[in-house]
Amino acid sequence: MKITMLQSNIAKMLGQTARIVGARTTLPVLSNILIDAAKGKIKFSATDLEVGITASSIGKVEEDGQITLPARLLSDFILNNKDESVEISTEGTIATLKSSHFEATIHGIAAEEFPTIPEAPKSFFVSIPRVIFVEALKKVNIAPATDDTRPALAGIYFQFDQKVLTMAATDSYRLAEKKIDLSNTVEEKKLIVPSRTMNEVLRILSASETTEEISLAVTDNQISFKIGETFIVSRIIEGNFPNYHQIIPSSSKIKVRVKLAELVSAVKMSFLFAKDSANNNVKFVVKGNNLEILSAATQAGSAKSQLSAEVSGGELEIAFNAKYVLDVLSVIGSDLIDFEFNDGLSAGVLKSEKDQGYLYIMMPLKLEN
Repeated sequence: MKITMLQSNIAKMLGQTARIVGARTTLPVLSNILIDAAKGKIKFSATDLEVGITASSIGKVEEDGQITLPARLLSDFILNNKDESVEISTEGTIATLKSSHFEATIHGIAAEEFPTIPEAPKSFFVSIPRVIFVEALKKVNIAPATDDTRPALAGIYFQFDQKVLTMAATDSYRLAEKKIDLSNTVEEKKLIVPSRTMNEVLRILSASETTEEISLAVTDNQISFKIGETFIVSRIIEGNFPNYHQIIPSSSKIKVRVKLAELVSAVKMSFLFAKDSANNNVKFVVKGNNLEILSAATQAGSAKSQLSAEVSGGELEIAFNAKYVLDVLSVIGSDLIDFEFNDGLSAGVLKSEKDQGYLYIMMPLKLEN
C-alpha cells in the first residue's frame, strides 16, 4: 500500500474513529486502526466489537492495500506532525510514514486479523436534520443507566411510528423523552441502542458542522448511522425497554414556572452543600409565588435560595437529587422552566416552555430535615 493524504484529513479521520479503540483488550488488533486503500478511496476503521466506525476521505492512492496500525501511536504521530501532507507506505506489516520534516516506521498487524465491520447499507430508511437530532440526543442522553446491571436501561430507546421518532432513556430514577417529527412516513420499529454508541454518534455529529443530516438504517440486530463520509454500525441491545408511560402523570395539581438562569444558580448553590448528603438531596418548597430551594444541613453547612415564580395549585415540599436537576437544566435550551407536581411523594415533571415534545421526570427523594 502507498497513499498520500493531507495531515488535516488524517487527523480528522483518526478523531472520528480512534476514540472507541480500547487500550486494554485481549485482542491486540482491537487497539489498532484499519487503513484500507482501494479504488482511489481511503478508509480508516475502528471497532470494539460492539460499535464499528468507518471514516472515508480523498487522497492519492498509488498502491492499493490494507494494514492495521496502533491507534494511539498513529494519532500521536499525526497530531504532532504539522507538515501539510503525509505519505504512508507498507512492506508486510511495517508502515513507513513520511512528511517534509519527519519519518517514522510503525509495526502493525495484518489486516486479515481485523474483525469485519459491515458495509454501509445501500439505502437508509430515514434522514433527520443534524441540528434537530443533536438537540434531541443531548436531551435524552443524560438519563440512561451507567452500568450494565439491567442492559435495557444502558441504552437509548428508539420508537419509529409513522412520522414520529420517540427517543427515551431512564436509569429508573429519572426519565427523559423527546419526540421528533419526521419528514416521511416510516415503518414501525422499536429498538434499544447502547448509550456508548450514541455518545460516539453525538460526538461525531457535534463536530460535523458542515453535515446537514444524519441517516439511519435498521436490520434485525444492528443499527447504522451515516454522517457525511462517516459510517457507524452498532449492535442493538436485546430485551424490552420498560413501559415507562405508566409513570408519566396524566395530570398535575401544582404548576410552577421559573427562569432558567435563576434556577441553575439556586440549585448549584444548594448542591455545594448537598454533596455531603445522601443522594445529593435538595428540597424544593413551593409557597405563595415563590420557589425555595434548600440543601439539607450537613457538616459543611446549609444553603437556601428563594426564586420568584408563577405558581398555581397550592403549596408543596419535595426533594430531588440535585445532580439530576442540573443535568437537565444544562440541555433544556429554554429561558423558562415548567415544573408539574401532584404531591411530595409522586414523580415531578420538568418541561421546556420552548419544546413541547420534551419531558423529564424525576422520582422524589425522602425529605430530610
